[in-house]
Amino acid sequence: MAASSVVDELSLTSRGLYRTVSDIVGPECIVVLRRQKWDIWNAFSNCDSYKKETRVLSGSMAEGFDFKSSDSDFMYIDRNAIVFTGDSHITTLMYNTPTILIMETETVSPGFAVIRCLRYDQNNTILKRSLVLRGTGVYISSKHTRESFMSTSMSTCHGPCQTRTILGYDEDDAYTLRCPVWPKQAMSFVYRSRQQGWPSYDTLTQICRDGCLLVPINSKQQQYSDMANLQWRISFSLAEKKLVYSMNHCQFLCYGLSKLLLNEVLKKASPNKDLLCSYFMKTAVFWEMSEDRSDWLDSNFLSKFWKVFCRLIRWVSIGYCPNFFIPENNMFQGKIYGFTQITLLDTLRDLYMDGYWSLLRCPSLHDSISKLITQPEIAYTLSCDELEYVPLPMIEMHKLRVMLQFDGSIHVTKKEEIIKILIKTLLMMKTDSAELRCAVRIRINHVLQAYAQNLFLSPKPTYFNKSRNRMMYNDYKAAKTILCRTQTHFCMNYFILIQQMYMTGNYHRAIEMIHYTRHKLQSQLYMYEWTLDDDIILAVLQQGMSYDTVVKYSIVSDINMYENTVIEELKLECLAFTQTAGGCLLSIPPLVFLDFLLILSYTRISENRRRYDILDELQTLLYHNDGHHINTIHKAISWEILGICQQLCGYLHGAYQSYIHALDDEYNYFKKATVARINSLGIY
Repeated sequence: MAASSVVDELSLTSRGLYRTVSDIVGPECIVVLRRQKWDIWNAFSNCDSYKKETRVLSGSMAEGFDFKSSDSDFMYIDRNAIVFTGDSHITTLMYNTPTILIMETETVSPGFAVIRCLRYDQNNTILKRSLVLRGTGVYISSKHTRESFMSTSMSTCHGPCQTRTILGYDEDDAYTLRCPVWPKQAMSFVYRSRQQGWPSYDTLTQICRDGCLLVPINSKQQQYSDMANLQWRISFSLAEKKLVYSMNHCQFLCYGLSKLLLNEVLKKASPNKDLLCSYFMKTAVFWEMSEDRSDWLDSNFLSKFWKVFCRLIRWVSIGYCPNFFIPENNMFQGKIYGFTQITLLDTLRDLYMDGYWSLLRCPSLHDSISKLITQPEIAYTLSCDELEYVPLPMIEMHKLRVMLQFDGSIHVTKKEEIIKILIKTLLMMKTDSAELRCAVRIRINHVLQAYAQNLFLSPKPTYFNKSRNRMMYNDYKAAKTILCRTQTHFCMNYFILIQQMYMTGNYHRAIEMIHYTRHKLQSQLYMYEWTLDDDIILAVLQQGMSYDTVVKYSIVSDINMYENTVIEELKLECLAFTQTAGGCLLSIPPLVFLDFLLILSYTRISENRRRYDILDELQTLLYHNDGHHINTIHKAISWEILGICQQLCGYLHGAYQSYIHALDDEYNYFKKATVARINSLGIY
């Protein structure tokens, strides 16, 4: 009886922890929606057949996590190069491929390869700069490839990736080569005996069909050899994503809990933060799933997690972490050994000895676990259904948040690209999920609005004749038709029209539209895309609005300015941003944008008194910003715009102070422009 009581208590504690982690990671339906969202993003991002690379999101965000520490890992897969595992595989594809490469693995460590070049595309500058002659063959240098791929002054090298911090977010970009054939080194994964039928035959077939990738980084085991700079790591990121997708929610939450423990406890306790990484945690979960015969349930969630943790301790104690696909590849090699190994092992054992209490060290888990420990009656009074229950309004709020977290910066300028996107949209709209259909509509409307903005605002020929006039008329007509058809972010269409009116000299009409738009924003319950408020989301949803209606009438997003659509007064900032950040997109908060164009328009028609009134409002907005209208990452451009307006109105000392605010901001990626503005004042 006592043993049964202990089992019941452990089961309830386990389910309480399961519910706690699920609240942090997200319910299963939300995790699935996040993944679908990024699948849509990948599909839309790679419609342009003129691009040299296919951009694929990997890492924890693509897997379905949404932690603050979740990273954005982008794989740039070269479309014009294919790596073959041997000469026998190249006969069928060689005539359609500009660059033909051969993977050689005999002379390197398991999990790595050198790449011999048989033929390369003269237009592929990255590979062209990376060619190295060794013996009788020409090889691709991983070191030179990394250096050639580095795009901006803000990039730093991190393993095979270039790491950039853009608008407060870290992004790891890796140039990769594709091998359409499953490598021989990883054949043991294919023929391995599988407990519980995981992964399924269909998943395994898809994994093998996709082949593998190669990323430019050498083996630590051979880092001092003559061939070190030629070595490439065999990457299974596409396969890993499929394996994570095949997890049930309990397994996924176990993976999530291991990431929480790593980021919130282990990295802080260890003198060397980089000793352990989430990839080791994921590998431990994979191995446990493949070897554990029992089911993964909420009732045994805690014991499953400890099995994963014990596996990690065992690996650290012997200094060997076997890659899931190529077990001969020891991922601890050259990283965890000697004193660092002993220190890390002591840390892990201390946590293990503390048992369940060790999870209290995680700030995100502390309060919930404290209640489960100090008030066990809470767990006893909750039934199984209550432990798993999440209120419907909260689910709806999570769904809306996921759908709105779309990057609207895909910029297309060709009709052919739009047609491809529309075809993909029609295919995606066949889904039964209302949330997914809404997410697709949000995405296509972002793209269409950007295309209409390009038609309206891109520079036109300076000469005047019938041909030019007809071209402008057709562009404007097409742009207006597109804007009428788009159904998301109602204010965005107004912003594009206002910008077009200002840039074509129709200042009075622009002023009317700005006042109308400002009135709409002030009189309506709306949410700024960067600062979504849970209370407002729930209030809107409780009114019975559909997802489409909420998105169309309640969401306002940033104004995106591209190199070919930026107004004259911000070309200096756009150019500096492009040179520094390597991007062509300058984002401005909507209210700042409206006040800016209103001041510029009043200046053009010599309405000085009114422009001073708007300038006062803009100053108030900046100096009393509560974070709702101006996000932290947009303060720099907002201060810059205020300085431009003050300089335009003759307030040179005020302009100087605003430029200094912009210059001191950590998210200022156009410092060259700010310095030039300060110098133009001529007062200091």
